[in-house]
Amino acid sequence: MKKIKINKLESNEGQISINNYINKIIICLVLVLYGLITFLNIKYFPKNLIDKNQIRTYFKYINDCKNHKRYKRIKIIKENPYISVCIPALNMNKYIERTILSIINQSFQDFEIVIINDNSKDDTMDIIKRLQLEDNRIKLVNHITNKGVYYSRIEAILFSKGKYVILMDPDDLYLNENLFKELYNYNFKYNLDIIEFTVFQQIEKRRSIFFPKKHYESHYHNFSHDIIFQPDLSEILFHNPKNNMYTHSICRNIWNKMIRRTIFLDMHKFIGLSYFNDFVITADDMTMNVISYHFANNFSNIFLPGYMYNLRQLSMSRGEGGALLKQVRAINYLLYFQILFKYIKQFKIDRRILFNELKNLIRYIFSIKDNNMTIYENQTKIFLNEILNDNLSDKKLKSIVVKLLLYFENVDIKTK
Repeated sequence: MKKIKINKLESNEGQISINNYINKIIICLVLVLYGLITFLNIKYFPKNLIDKNQIRTYFKYINDCKNHKRYKRIKIIKENPYISVCIPALNMNKYIERTILSIINQSFQDFEIVIINDNSKDDTMDIIKRLQLEDNRIKLVNHITNKGVYYSRIEAILFSKGKYVILMDPDDLYLNENLFKELYNYNFKYNLDIIEFTVFQQIEKRRSIFFPKKHYESHYHNFSHDIIFQPDLSEILFHNPKNNMYTHSICRNIWNKMIRRTIFLDMHKFIGLSYFNDFVITADDMTMNVISYHFANNFSNIFLPGYMYNLRQLSMSRGEGGALLKQVRAINYLLYFQILFKYIKQFKIDRRILFNELKNLIRYIFSIKDNNMTIYENQTKIFLNEILNDNLSDKKLKSIVVKLLLYFENVDIKTK
């Protein structure tokens, strides 16, 4: 019996040795994996623009906000704050608290937060009300019916009292706790109407953050801190002065900019109520940018890492959600084309802008016909005929419009 016990002990010691070896291997693999993840995270950032310590700071700030950590800040409460952050929210209970905390945790505290709860069916409103008890700079407007992103954004702007407005999506984050402070300091020197800062992206449930590489999200002047004045400012959304090409040449997203509130008010007056007559979830960024840039006197694009865009698979603005939402997107782009043409006619802007926009986004015009949207088919025909009868429309623009009209059956094409 004694010998048997010794054999069992020897057997246990051997098993422990093997287990220790396996544990060491696992620890080594974890360390290697952690190092690889860290390397990849850093690699995604633009080289020579951010150092590694800054990157780690940004990751920490994002994670703190995601973990609902509160920074101790001395609140500044004013009737007319420097910045109003305006957020439309619809069923965002998974994200809204971390989004709000990425604002509240900012080192610059002279702000208010205006949130439009667009008839959420989850507990989004309850979360916002709870956060209001912590910070009375949070203002809440509740919709009893769903009215769409554009309506909610404009309502938030009209409700706000800040000198400048920053629009924000309810599932995104600020990745830099000093964003507002740096915007304030930069603007103190130059007194700008629009300051555009830098966007990074993160695929939901992944840790790495990367710099957008798509052409419409890049910036033609490389964050040079140049100040651009009119009339050049009205052109840079479409026209790249470096190569004289009419193409996407600057970031069209509306939420990576600090814009003087009066500019938004002028924009709203020009666009009118047409956008309020339809449910708008997309293309409003482009419309708001085009008109805002026209009414602004100056603009600067600076490399200031600030916005972290959350790429979600189930995002209405990205077109997911079935046939109905795809139809809504088609209507939204038709509205965009109509506002753009109104702007072009009134201010006699080169028609090549409209030509390129129609060419690049023609699929949305086709989808109106493909989805048997009779009311909007008629609107599209009227709109296209207006372009044909426009004296300043050139042959290239008219040719693409004729092809579009031919796609709609039984259309009487009349040109002057």
